[in-house]
Amino acid sequence: MIRWGQAPFGTVEMDDLDRRILKLLRPNARRSFASIARVVGVSEPTVRNRVDRLVRHGAILPWTGVNPAAIGLPVDVMVGIRVNRGYGTGVGARLAAMESVAYVGYTTGSFDILIEVHLPDNEALYRFLNEDLNEIEGIAHTETWHILRTDTTNFEWEGEDVGRGPLDVPDDVLADEG
Repeated sequence: MIRWGQAPFGTVEMDDLDRRILKLLRPNARRSFASIARVVGVSEPTVRNRVDRLVRHGAILPWTGVNPAAIGLPVDVMVGIRVNRGYGTGVGARLAAMESVAYVGYTTGSFDILIEVHLPDNEALYRFLNEDLNEIEGIAHTETWHILRTDTTNFEWEGEDVGRGPLDVPDDVLADEG
């Protein structure tokens, strides 16, 4: 399976049926294929095949979002990391293997890598910054931003509509399971 961020741009062709299926799945990913099929006017196997194809090619990410604060990890930080020349992917791989690191992205600008870290308390943050990161060869500099509050995390971004305009799917259909 393709992981998020790996698929090259434009690798999954999507038509209006795919887009309508996604729009119906977004509010409730557990919505039945039969329910979707009734709304979009195709058979249940057609919906199942379309969803399977989109998952297989990385257009839909089949995962469950976890609220870190609700499971005892309320300290949320972003860390910008500058690495010594030639160490980028090695440092990134070490960071990605750390259990508290939720995101590793290679960037342009002042930092080479940006990570998001979830921890149980400020003491754990102190150890992460001053012990865990110090063990990774190639890190030249870090800057940390402690996220004090998050108002929203948008998992409902409608990327399939970018450049195409929204599909006309009534709100009551989006919320209706049956």
